[in-house]
Amino acid sequence: MTKILVRADGSCIPNPGNMAIGVVIYRDGELWKKINEIMGTGTNNIAEYQAVIRGLEEIKNLPADLVEFYCDSQLIVKQLNGQFKVKNKQLIPLYQRIQELLEGIKAPVFFIWNRREENKLADQLARELLIPQEQNKRVIASTELSIEQKGDVFLVKNNKNKKTYLVDLKVPECNCYDFEKHCRKWNIDCKHIIAVRKYLQNREKNKSQIGVVRAMKVLIFSKMVSEKKWQELLEKYNKEDNLPLEILFPSKDKKQLKEQLSSAEVIVGGNLSEDDLKLAKKLKLFQIPFVGVDKLNLDVFRKFPHIAVCNTHGNSHAVSEHAMALLLALAKNLINNDRDLRKGKWHGFVTGEPTIQLYGRSLGIIGLGSIGMEIAKRALSFGLQIFAIKRSLPKEEQLEKKLGLTFLGTPEQLEYVIAQTDFIIIALPLTAKTENMIDEKILQLMKGKYLINVARGRVIDEKALYDHLKMGNLAGAAIDTWYQYPDQENPERLPSQYAFHELPNVILSPHNAGYSDKALEENIWRVYQNMARIFHGEEPENKVNLEEGY
Repeated sequence: MTKILVRADGSCIPNPGNMAIGVVIYRDGELWKKINEIMGTGTNNIAEYQAVIRGLEEIKNLPADLVEFYCDSQLIVKQLNGQFKVKNKQLIPLYQRIQELLEGIKAPVFFIWNRREENKLADQLARELLIPQEQNKRVIASTELSIEQKGDVFLVKNNKNKKTYLVDLKVPECNCYDFEKHCRKWNIDCKHIIAVRKYLQNREKNKSQIGVVRAMKVLIFSKMVSEKKWQELLEKYNKEDNLPLEILFPSKDKKQLKEQLSSAEVIVGGNLSEDDLKLAKKLKLFQIPFVGVDKLNLDVFRKFPHIAVCNTHGNSHAVSEHAMALLLALAKNLINNDRDLRKGKWHGFVTGEPTIQLYGRSLGIIGLGSIGMEIAKRALSFGLQIFAIKRSLPKEEQLEKKLGLTFLGTPEQLEYVIAQTDFIIIALPLTAKTENMIDEKILQLMKGKYLINVARGRVIDEKALYDHLKMGNLAGAAIDTWYQYPDQENPERLPSQYAFHELPNVILSPHNAGYSDKALEENIWRVYQNMARIFHGEEPENKVNLEEGY
C-alpha cells in the first residue's frame, strides 16, 4: 500500500501581515519534497488554507492508496472534516478550491490535527521566509536611533518620538513593546538591540584604526584541555575578530617563565603566589576557565586590586542536565533496579514498589546562581513546584515570576524551603559562609526527602550526611562532588573516608557534571570573550567577589 503523508503549515508575521507556507511531503515514510513560498499578506487562517492547497496541488497526480494530511490548526482541520462550517468570506473560496482538488484525488484523504511542536519542520520552512523580512524591517528602522552606554546596559533613544529604551546585550533584552510581544516569540532582535550591536561594531572598528596594533600576551597555565586544544579553540574564536593575541604556555625554564609572567596581560588558570603577582606588572585579568574558585588563595589577590579575577559559567547547561539526571535516577530507583534485574530480582509492579512521579511534587534549589536557574528551567518542564534560595534577592527584576518559581527566599529561609520540598538540589559555591552549611540540624529536617549535591562536597557536613543516609533518615542522595579526590599518589581512591559506596540509597557520581562535550568549549569561549574585553579596555564579565569568595 502506497501511503502519502503531508505536513503543512502557514505562518503570518504579524497577524494580519506577511504570509508564508511550509509543506513537507513523505512517500512511504521517505521524504519526497519540501516547499516554502511567500503568499502575500493576510491572516494566519488564510495562510493555513494556502498551505493545504499547495500541498494538495503537489500530490494530486501522485499514485497513492492513502493520504494523511497533518495541520496544526484545529479550526482548519475541523472545517475540512465538516465539523465546523466555513463562515469567513475570505476563507470560503479557499475551502471551495480544496474541495475541487479533493475530487481529483482518487485515494482517501484524511485531515488530522497535529500540535505545532510535532509539525515543526513545516512551520520552520514558512518562518525561514518571513523572519528575515521582519528582521530587515528592524535593521532599516535602527538607523533612526542614538545610543548611550551606562555600565553594562545601553540607553537607546528614538530621535523621532524622543522615547528611551533600555537594552541589555548579555541576555539579550529590551524593554520595548516590540521585543516583549513579537521579537521573543520570533527569536529576532528589535531595532534597539540591532542599533546597539551596530554601535559596538563601529566602536571596535574605530579602535582598530587608532594607534599601532599591539600584541596582547596571554599566558595559559590551565590544563583543562591540552595546549594544542587551547590554541585551536582560541584561534577559532578569534577568527572573526582577528585580535593580535600571543598565546603562551608556561616554560619549564625558570628564567623564561619569569619573563612570561612579567609580560602577560591575561593569565588563565594556575596557582599564582604573591611573588608571581609582583612579577606580573602588566597583568589585568586572572581568568579561571570554570566556576569554582574555592582552591584559589584569594587573600593574595586582595593585595592586587587592579587585577580582575574572573570565572566562567559556560558549564551551567551541562551541570543542570546532570542534576536532573541524578534527580530522575533517585525518583525512579534506576540504579538499584538495574543492579537487581541483572540478578533476576524484580522491582516495581511485581513486588508492589512504585517509583516516584515528579509531576505535582516540589523541588528546593539551594543556590539560585547560573546553574540553579538552569535547573529551575528544566525542573518546570517536569511539573515540579520550585522553592529556591538565593544569597541576595535582585531588586531590578522579578526573578521569581520570570523563572516560574513558587517561592524565592534568602538563606535565612532555608528551613522553610526544606520543609516545603520533596527533593533538594545543592548548587552553592564553597565559601567560608557555605562550608558545612548543610549540617546535622539541616539534615535532620530532610527526613524522608532526597538530596542531590552538584556544588562542592564540603558544603554538606561529611559525617552527618553519611550517618543520616545510613540510618535512613534521608530517603536517598545523589552526590557528584566529594571529600577525597585521586592524585598522583592515589590514582584510585574512594570519594570519602566514610563508606558511602556501601549504602543502597546513594548514587555516586565522579564529579563529572560539568565535564560534557560542549561545556569545555563553552567555558573556553567565555574565557576568550573576557580576553577580548581586556584587549579593548573594557570591564571583563563574571568578576569574583574577593570578599565573599565567589
